[in-house]
Amino acid sequence: MIEFTAFYSIFVFCFIFPPSAFVSAGITISNLFDSWLGSEDLQFVQYHLVRTLTTVVIHSLLPLGFFGGVLLVEGLDQLVLLVQTPLGLGLLCLSALLPVIAVAKVFSWRTNNWSSHPIVVSLTTYATNGRHWKDVASEINTEFRRIDKVTVRTNPISKTVITSSWIIKVEPYAVRVAHQNHVALELENAEEHDYTPDSQTTQYLWVKVEQIQTRQKLFSIRLNAMDYADMQNRLQRSISNVRGLLINQDIHARFSKVFIEEVSLNPVFQTQEEMDSCLGCGVNNANVRLVRRCLPTEATNGCTPCFCRPMWCIHCLSKWFSARQDAEHPETWLSSRCPCPTCRSPFCVLDVSLVENVQNI
Repeated sequence: MIEFTAFYSIFVFCFIFPPSAFVSAGITISNLFDSWLGSEDLQFVQYHLVRTLTTVVIHSLLPLGFFGGVLLVEGLDQLVLLVQTPLGLGLLCLSALLPVIAVAKVFSWRTNNWSSHPIVVSLTTYATNGRHWKDVASEINTEFRRIDKVTVRTNPISKTVITSSWIIKVEPYAVRVAHQNHVALELENAEEHDYTPDSQTTQYLWVKVEQIQTRQKLFSIRLNAMDYADMQNRLQRSISNVRGLLINQDIHARFSKVFIEEVSLNPVFQTQEEMDSCLGCGVNNANVRLVRRCLPTEATNGCTPCFCRPMWCIHCLSKWFSARQDAEHPETWLSSRCPCPTCRSPFCVLDVSLVENVQNI
């Protein structure tokens, strides 16, 4: 009896907070009910409507499953002895009541075309000017299908998705949605942990998402500091750091900042040509061009002229540049060369020019 209780407790904990072994084995609600839930990529909102209902019902059955397990593993006699105690009888009644409450809650959400479901309530906030919540859901579904979204996950049961217009926090029983134009973001806290395999410190950041007008807190996002730069690049507004928290970004993110600062000191390339979207991220417009300024010396042949039209933004070019440097010697990156991502002509930081459209002067 004690052994089964310990085993079932561990199983329930791992089922609710699945470790990598459970995820790999497919012992999660998303995998077990895959055919019932549908496709998250095709119908994001509808998928999570059904997933949250399924999660509530299945989790409510777990306590009752303990008594069923005792009957199967230990036998009827042990089950009778268990429920004869006041504690065991009380737990059995509570375990039988939880699924009833869960099913009643599901039916209350399902009535009136899901109008009382937390996800729909959140979407209805943005259904203005005669629009229906399904119109807002359709916009989110469309943006979620795009490859330029950023997904941040710091635990097995929740994740945050940043699309071009929306910030979406997915939790086991709810999905919180906020439009980027209606919210302000602020760094709340920074915490450090030393449980990585190589004993290095890992920093996690808490970002508060709140309504601009009412300053009401909608939810918080917890993310690894290494993901901070990618998340910031995808947002339409910057994350304020009024508390002056120090962010431990990786060396590529730190180099990208220095790279952009150095490029801003170079002469600007003026053009009347309208810029297309960046080939790297598809979010920002292309805003850099390579113009050779590095002359050959006795020790090196220098850089090669590049005749490519602007096709990359400065952020993507900085990542491309750092990714092709010697990881063992980051002190040499700024003075090194890199092949053009389009034509492979070698260039250095001196050759990179920000593009300025003369029509907008």
